[in-house]
Amino acid sequence: MILFAPVYKMAFAPLAMYRDLNIPRVWAHVYKVMWRSISKKSYRDMYPAKMSDPPRYDNKHSLVRIKDSWQGDSNNCDLCQNSCCKQIKCPMLDKDGRCFSYGSLYFGYMLCGRYPENQRQMDLYQCPKWEVGI
Repeated sequence: MILFAPVYKMAFAPLAMYRDLNIPRVWAHVYKVMWRSISKKSYRDMYPAKMSDPPRYDNKHSLVRIKDSWQGDSNNCDLCQNSCCKQIKCPMLDKDGRCFSYGSLYFGYMLCGRYPENQRQMDLYQCPKWEVGI
């Protein structure tokens, strides 16, 4: 595994330094997300993407839009104290709340790069930034 550490780092957290990553915590989180996706149909149904879908690094603005009340930058959720990343205690957040994984293969193929896509996702995380597009 140590020999492949650079490959794993590029796939999961290209913006992080090795000293910033808590590898056991990252793997525990990955398995937790996978288990939740397998065991909870309601959670799995919220994310309609398939593994064969191409990676996506942003949501579809035809489905959702930023609320008029959102005061933060449209490109990130820094102002949000209730962000989904914080709620799930994502190990890929740095001390300033920035995502180490942004732009990685993991981000593009997994749930992060596609969030939000529907009202159920926004309700689950009580998201103050997004609303269903019109």
